[in-house]
Amino acid sequence: MNRRERGAVLAEFAFVLPLLVMLLIGIVEMGIAFNRAQAIEAAAREGARLASLSTTDSAAITTRVNATLAGIPLGSAPVITVTPATAKPCLNNATGQVTVKVAVDHVIDIPLVPGFPKTAKLTGQAVFRCEA
Repeated sequence: MNRRERGAVLAEFAFVLPLLVMLLIGIVEMGIAFNRAQAIEAAAREGARLASLSTTDSAAITTRVNATLAGIPLGSAPVITVTPATAKPCLNNATGQVTVKVAVDHVIDIPLVPGFPKTAKLTGQAVFRCEA
């Protein structure tokens, strides 16, 4: 390989390297978002499982969801919605089920790409049948 060919290879590498780095960062960012989405779904499931008991109140549900998300670095505080929105969701519940929805804002940041960072809403929802 002569000197001209080595220079051409270096120039081609200089053009391709930023694209490869942005692609790698995008893959990592999507992996982080997927990990957080799975944790949010698990937290909603834990909250709904606890909410399915007739003696559980809304404060205990919120505490359980926050405890499940304790080790996960989130961009914002989770918004927890329990339906029906009563003090004890499964006490005298006419529908016979309880729904817990957890929503969190997640910032996706890919350097050198126009239009980033972007904020996405990650949500998890679980529905459990009320127990006696």
